[in-house]
This record gives sequence, structure tokens and C-alpha cells, in this order.
Amino acid sequence: MNTRPQIFTILLALLCLVFTHPAIASGPSHLLDGKAFVGNNGEKGQPLDPDEDEEIIFKNGMFHSVSCDPYNFGSSPYSAKQVGNTIHFEAETMSPSHGKIAWKGVVEGNTAEVNFVWTKERWYWDTRREYWFRGTLKE
Repeated sequence: MNTRPQIFTILLALLCLVFTHPAIASGPSHLLDGKAFVGNNGEKGQPLDPDEDEEIIFKNGMFHSVSCDPYNFGSSPYSAKQVGNTIHFEAETMSPSHGKIAWKGVVEGNTAEVNFVWTKERWYWDTRREYWFRGTLKE
């Protein structure tokens, strides 16, 4: 009796279960969906700049920075996980002309603290600048 087809069928069924189960499947977590935070940006190591208004938005598994709109940075999927009373998230936004921004933040209660790194690679030199954001939940 050949058991190979049976083993293959069982393995295939297990793989389908693993990749379709919501707790296991990869993709946006949606933990922050429907939330927006408003505040200010600043360069890393410097105080927040009162003239650098920012709003970050979480909607339908996507992250968006309003202050980056003039530079053609679009929305991007975000990942998030609950750690105790906080939610940690990450996202990476791209601009066709201004490079990319890697975002890492923590939301605790009604406050978001975010570090983000803007990079733009060119053939003659690269740009890398670090910033931070602190905001409160938009009502």
C-alpha cells in the first residue's frame, strides 16, 4: 500500500490551514485602524518643532503621513503587535522622487511616539536623516 498520496494530502491540508488562519497568516494587523494622531515632528536629538505639524493615519491596514504628502509619499501597509498596554507598529512609505521613510512607533493610550528615518539613495551621494514625532489621538 502506497501512503505517499495520503501524506501529501495531509501536508497540503495543514499548509492551507496555516496560511489561511488569521492568527498565523501574514498581512496587515489592523490593530490601529480608525485612529489618527496629531502632533509635531522634530529632528532626532532635538526638541519637537512647533512649525512641523504632522498627522499620522491608520486606515484599512494602511499607514499614512499627512506631512509627507507634498513629497509624494504614499500610504503603505503597516504591521502592529500588542505588547502589554502598548501597540508597536512599523511601516515603510515610498516616494518616486524622494526615497523612502522607515517608521517605528509605540502607541500607549492616547499617545503615539514614533521614530522615522528618511533615506534617499543617489548615484553621487546618499541622504539619511532621523526624525521623531509625538502626537495625541485625534478626536
